[in-house]
Amino acid sequence: MAASPTDSPERQLWCAVLDRAMQDAADRVGAVGSDPVRRRLSSDARRWFVENSVDYRYVCESAGIDPDELRSRILSRTQQVQGPPMPGLR
Repeated sequence: MAASPTDSPERQLWCAVLDRAMQDAADRVGAVGSDPVRRRLSSDARRWFVENSVDYRYVCESAGIDPDELRSRILSRTQQVQGPPMPGLR
């Protein structure tokens, strides 16, 4: 029995990339020793969603996820956790 496109290893990989980025953006950075490094990684992850780059869109589309919908949800949730939006968010 052949795997469906939703079960492909490639899709699972891109979903894992998005999951890690979402956790990092929500300040759930794992396996980092110092607060400055953790904060930078979290900030970089949020910036990746904010910038809405070609790379971000490619990852979402490869995972079978609407990039605009995910971006909207992530930014809404990270703003609730982080407080006021970062400059350039809107």
